Amino acid sequence: MEKGDQGKEDSRDRISELTDQILFIILSFLTLKEVANICFLSRRLKILWPHIVDLNFDASNTLGELRRNGRLRKKKRTWYINWVNHVLESHKGSTLNEFRVGFDLDWTCRHDIDSWFCFAISKRVRKLELDFEEVAEETWPPGLRSYSLTKSCFNYIRTPQGLSCIGFLDSLCLRFVKVSGEVLEHFLLHCPLLEKLVVEWSKNLVTLNVASSSPLRLRYLEIRSCLALQNLEISAPNLQSFLYYGQKVALHIENAPLLTDVLIGGNLDDEPAFAFCPLSGYLCQLKTLTLEMSAYNMTFPNFPELTNLRHLAVSAYGGYDDDLLVLTSLIDASPSLNKLSLELNIWRSSTYNHAHNTSNVTGKPIPSLKVVEVIGFRGFKIDVDFLAYLLEHGKVIEKITINCCHPSWTGQILEFESIKERERARKHALQLKSKSPSTTEFVII
Repeated sequence: MEKGDQGKEDSRDRISELTDQILFIILSFLTLKEVANICFLSRRLKILWPHIVDLNFDASNTLGELRRNGRLRKKKRTWYINWVNHVLESHKGSTLNEFRVGFDLDWTCRHDIDSWFCFAISKRVRKLELDFEEVAEETWPPGLRSYSLTKSCFNYIRTPQGLSCIGFLDSLCLRFVKVSGEVLEHFLLHCPLLEKLVVEWSKNLVTLNVASSSPLRLRYLEIRSCLALQNLEISAPNLQSFLYYGQKVALHIENAPLLTDVLIGGNLDDEPAFAFCPLSGYLCQLKTLTLEMSAYNMTFPNFPELTNLRHLAVSAYGGYDDDLLVLTSLIDASPSLNKLSLELNIWRSSTYNHAHNTSNVTGKPIPSLKVVEVIGFRGFKIDVDFLAYLLEHGKVIEKITINCCHPSWTGQILEFESIKERERARKHALQLKSKSPSTTEFVII
């Protein structure tokens, strides 16, 4: 082959020779930024990319910059809004599989957000996620300036066109979006395919009735940190996972025969254990139970036997002299428990009086527990006493993994003081290892 022919062969647009189906598969594995960067490689990619069905405007790296320097917020907001608007103006597809926007935006950006919401709905989107967490500055409670789903958006999804379009939704996630129970119940009533609903940090949510005149398809429900919420009613025959994090509310659950995965959590003043009474009729069918709460307010009722519970995950924060042995009542009630995961966020010392009575610890054998995982082990009373108890009474434990890195340090370069604390924790972990049976694999990270 002559040199001229070789040059023509090298410059040949081989990507454009692929079928549309293969090109769309390739595009589906790329982020929007990556798609924009490779479109110049192929004439047909330029033609096809405006028809892609997954629009995920991920800006994780930029959000990381904002966390480090909040003064960049105005500039980065303008960049993000222009980016989204440019892509939407170019989009020519008739449907969307996914539409996700996630950035530090608030009510001042409502006109753009309104247009994005209506755009996604008009494209009969299946998965819709709006996440507007403020990261450039810390306020308490978070979300005070959050975007509120406007009346014009609500009116749109009540029009004949809007009603026909939302019927394709199977997943709706709203984080740091003010939304009322009326709006959410409208989605539940008119979205027969909806399987996942997530609402987090919604200041306007006061009451929510998760039910419908026809059986809900809903399988996953997550409600987190909705500080104004007072009443939550659930009737969902297909519900498998229910996650609730927040203050005490009037919780009513009925007709949830498939419920197997539950998370209960709350801050120090939230008294999250209240949820166990409304859940009492379903505890025996749970396979996974997750607790996210302070060691101080881990007070539990007398449990019925959790006959099917296989995995107990606990994310606890507290002082080094707090007590986790209160968890033994839950372990005693779980004869099939196979795995225990523990994540600890430990302060230097507790500033609260301890209400737990360790005399209630029964010392019963733990018959089925085989795997124990601990993240955030510090070598204090709170974790040493609890692990010593497990080693003494867990007769069939096959593997214990202890990570001495504080959860908030994971993936970060440790300061000298953090390194010293970690080495101290490792020494205590080694002492526990010396007391473990030879048949137990003991891993220290």
